[in-house]
Amino acid sequence: MLNASLTVLAGQAGSHSRLGWQALTSSIFRALVESERPLVFMLWGAHAQAMRPAGNEAERHLWLSANHPSPLSASRPPVPFIGCGHFGQADAFLLQRGEPPIDWLGAAS
Repeated sequence: MLNASLTVLAGQAGSHSRLGWQALTSSIFRALVESERPLVFMLWGAHAQAMRPAGNEAERHLWLSANHPSPLSASRPPVPFIGCGHFGQADAFLLQRGEPPIDWLGAAS
């Protein structure tokens, strides 16, 4: 999981969006998309969804989209984050490819 901006002022969403983080995070994203290894991309919110590339390079990966998980949009249409099932879908995708599922609870530690 990767945000376009890696820092923000407390309580001020997008406050560091013009500090140059996008150059770094876009490069990381591009390298991941070009990876031969199938990956799962969880695109939460319009900014993330706009980064999804078209074409063959994107086809080997699993692309999941939903609203941003912030309290303002997590339960709103068109694709609410709450109940989207992305974590289970990611695990199923990995298992189908002989990879172990992600330890979602232990991954943050």
